[in-house]
Amino acid sequence: MELERIATNTYDFENVRRNRYVYVDKTGLMYPLVDGSIGNQFFLSRPRRFGKSLLISTIQKLFEGRRDLFEGLAIDSLPWDWEETYPVLRLDMSLCSGELLGEVEAAVTSTLQRESERLGVPLRDAENLSDRFAWLIEDLADTTPSGQIVLLIDEYDKPLTRWVGTPEVAPFQAFLKSFYSIVKLTESKQRFCLMTGVSKFSRVSIFSDLNNLTDLTMSPYATEILGYTHDEVRANFPGRLAALADSLHTDVDGAFEELVRMYDGYFFDERMVPVFNPVSLGSALRDLRLSSYWFETGTPGWLMSYAKKAPIDPDGLEVGEAALGTFEPAEPYMPAVLFQTGYLTVKGFEQVGRSRTYRLGFPNQEVEDGFSEWLADAYTDASQGHTSGWALACRRALDAGDAAGFMGSLESFFASIGYDLTDRLTEQAYQCVAVAILRFVGIYLDAEVTTSRGCIDLVMRATGRVYVMEMKVASGERAGEAAARDAIAQIRERGYADLYRASGDEVALLGVAFDCETHNVGAWVCEPL
Repeated sequence: MELERIATNTYDFENVRRNRYVYVDKTGLMYPLVDGSIGNQFFLSRPRRFGKSLLISTIQKLFEGRRDLFEGLAIDSLPWDWEETYPVLRLDMSLCSGELLGEVEAAVTSTLQRESERLGVPLRDAENLSDRFAWLIEDLADTTPSGQIVLLIDEYDKPLTRWVGTPEVAPFQAFLKSFYSIVKLTESKQRFCLMTGVSKFSRVSIFSDLNNLTDLTMSPYATEILGYTHDEVRANFPGRLAALADSLHTDVDGAFEELVRMYDGYFFDERMVPVFNPVSLGSALRDLRLSSYWFETGTPGWLMSYAKKAPIDPDGLEVGEAALGTFEPAEPYMPAVLFQTGYLTVKGFEQVGRSRTYRLGFPNQEVEDGFSEWLADAYTDASQGHTSGWALACRRALDAGDAAGFMGSLESFFASIGYDLTDRLTEQAYQCVAVAILRFVGIYLDAEVTTSRGCIDLVMRATGRVYVMEMKVASGERAGEAAARDAIAQIRERGYADLYRASGDEVALLGVAFDCETHNVGAWVCEPL
């Protein structure tokens, strides 16, 4: 079977079509947006490497009337007027980052200049960039019979993302707020507008002047517009799926299930339709192997700093709808940041009256593994070689039923954690750090397991064994064996291990006391069920 042509680093629609790369047809889903039936001005947030730039490029060619590129696609059979074209002003803000505000302003000026030259309209000289932007829209609109243009702004948030969570973000935030205010002020000059980005900042920061934009982030109109559904993968990549199956020594269904486990699991509305990360999936089908592609692009440094300031267990978070939707650039709310940047996704929701709460979790194995490794590296001051050695020792000890060996390796992990983190750790924070380390180790575990009589801190599974673990945090003598035995007593009194009696595995109870003064394990006790 012929292998489909795949390009994972091409975000230009014309290039994809001209070079016969696979294009998963999303034009039918675009139609309700571009035909004006549900509005004309939109905002869409999605994680990085999710196809936002290709979407922008596709819409650009659509409004430019390039019917030759859409032959055979869904929109070619829909009542789209190919003769009615518009000048498309496209601003790629991913090119407009910099260490200094002046560098950002210079990059934005260059972007406006390039677009004015491409579209054949001189860029007027004005006192500030906002005025130059407004004049460019006005002058472009004056060249058309309708008096309107199409405005596309890609990666709108890129100029300030490196400063999120720091006081230095303020001038970049103020600049973008002023610059983007033109989007609303020139609304009448726009036949269509779409802004995309990774994050959605609160209305008081940047979006206060953009209340004319319809947010598609959690809208059913945009659930499948980026990312690939199961049906789309099977229909568009049959040759690649068969080749991957051969590479993995399984059948096509088995290979597909592996792809689901690694790269699927993103949900963007209440219908809970799962979609694949398109770049990770495409990379795996291109290379015919499973690997961690998404994390190769790197994790923002500011996110690492915030994770160290306030450790959380990212899997199983419950967040209100309002808190999930936006955050302040200077003081980001970590669950919202992790959701918007793609580290977490919606796993379920609960509607109580007018209030809605979302349950978040890792979308797939690729993200969970990559996030856990990154978090373990962020917490520890040790080299990657040392942490890998500890991880291997932890796994071997648990599989062998060697509690002393496991706890010795865990103590080595905590000994490598910087004092700036451990000095502030609460019981919950110690648990979060321990969970991050154990996930990195590669141990199958459940955190905060709810029972009828309470909540188990950790349940770890190894070959033929289950460890039910309870943690206590104290200081000095109070963090000794007595505290560890209190943890064991709590497991027994509340029947935490009863869930695993019938599992057929050997069940062990593990009580651990963390010492706030030594910033490490103070004592531990392990007993059979």
